[in-house]
Amino acid sequence: MKQTLKYIYERLIDSFRIAEGKYAITIALASGVIVYGSSFVASTNLHIRILAGGCIVFALVSVLYGFVALFARHIRFFKKQKPKKIDNLMYYKTIMKFNEYDYVNEIKIRYNFPKSYKPDEMDFDLARMLISQAKVINLKFLYFNLSVVFLIVSILLGVGLVIFMGLI
Repeated sequence: MKQTLKYIYERLIDSFRIAEGKYAITIALASGVIVYGSSFVASTNLHIRILAGGCIVFALVSVLYGFVALFARHIRFFKKQKPKKIDNLMYYKTIMKFNEYDYVNEIKIRYNFPKSYKPDEMDFDLARMLISQAKVINLKFLYFNLSVVFLIVSILLGVGLVIFMGLI
């Protein structure tokens, strides 16, 4: 059981690293959009200044969500009911729906552990660690998605700025 839980933990750490790596890209892109937009703020045309300001504001919000996600560690444990449909016991969105006792028992059933196997406290501690890591990963991806939305809006405003400059 411990080896199974450790294997699942290694898979979760891979997802965690992916989530962390995505932030560097979004923060760098949003920073580039901020620099680009700030070059048009001094324009005499009001419409260009408004587009540039919107571009900068949305990029700043994207950067803010990126930094918030880097430090996301908001975890709460409370009694949860076992999910009705269980697809993959190694997927972070499935793991986070369990409490540690139901998760260990589901692994015992799903992966054909002997019926005589009695999970000990270390199994439950490992399961708690998996569940908390899954919740952190979910939170990071949620903030990443918000960051990407604001980044896309800021890039679209930047494109609108280029189009508007071409029309003048």
